[in-house]
Amino acid sequence: MTFPKFSVVLPLYNKADHVAASIESALKQSLPALEVIVVNDCSTDGSREIVAAIDDERVRIFDRDQPGPGGYAARNLAIREARGDWIAFLDADDFWHDDHLEILAGAIAKAPAAGVAATRFNHVFDTHSQPQRIARRLENGAVLDFAQFLEAWLEVRECPMWTGAIALRRDLLLEAGLFPEGRAVRGGDKDLWLRAMRHSVFTYDSRFTADFSRDSTNKVSKSTNTLSTPCLIDTARAMLSGAGPREKHLLRLLINQEIAHYARYSLKLDNRIRIPLSDVALPEGWGTLALLAVTRWTPVSWRKSAYQLIKSVRAKHIGAGQTV
Repeated sequence: MTFPKFSVVLPLYNKADHVAASIESALKQSLPALEVIVVNDCSTDGSREIVAAIDDERVRIFDRDQPGPGGYAARNLAIREARGDWIAFLDADDFWHDDHLEILAGAIAKAPAAGVAATRFNHVFDTHSQPQRIARRLENGAVLDFAQFLEAWLEVRECPMWTGAIALRRDLLLEAGLFPEGRAVRGGDKDLWLRAMRHSVFTYDSRFTADFSRDSTNKVSKSTNTLSTPCLIDTARAMLSGAGPREKHLLRLLINQEIAHYARYSLKLDNRIRIPLSDVALPEGWGTLALLAVTRWTPVSWRKSAYQLIKSVRAKHIGAGQTV
């Protein structure tokens, strides 16, 4: 078995409380990483100094002169500088189990045509943890084509890939166009995964090998929000012209699902969502169209009440093993 050469990519911005443990989890893998590329986005809390003090020649540090939202520019720099043939992503506040890269390599070996590999992960909060929700076809591992990947995404309303538990071939990332730096504050990861999967195969191992820290300090997801059309919508729309009937249907469903996700999220905010009604993909999206119209034109107090109701219903159904 020829093992992939994994370059680990880790963007860094003010993660002094977590970065040493995150990098340690990458360096102690049972299948060693070729390198750990840390790109520092102007950290001011001593994070860079912590990384520089790590005594391992595999750790390479690059510095950028300005922070980039979501770490997209930092990741792109690291991908271009990488020496490995596979890129594994790890954020500076997340952690891998010791066998993460080994299990990814096993999944890749079972699907030589795959350009994308992933494992299952846990959402880790201060008080509890929750397993990644996955489609039924992924429960025992699977190899999926693009349409099957979309179906798995739609089944649980969550992308099967999370950045901290995946690896992609470096050449595929370059071909797909890398992260949308300058075009997105949030949601750029899923946009790249969609572009990469359009011409690749997805291999998934259902073993838990990573922890997604949801309550760590200085999280971008807690300090940013977006009310405009996510870039994934434009990407999915562009794919429609070259897709077959099945893929077109699934892409329209994905467009509507993502718009509905942003619409529900906007209910708790004071400002109104700016996604135009024309972004909804019809004929599948009449329900999404109605939801979007409600979020655009109802008073703030009503929207926030609706958000709390949806949140409680969703929690109830997820607890019962259902999707809403």
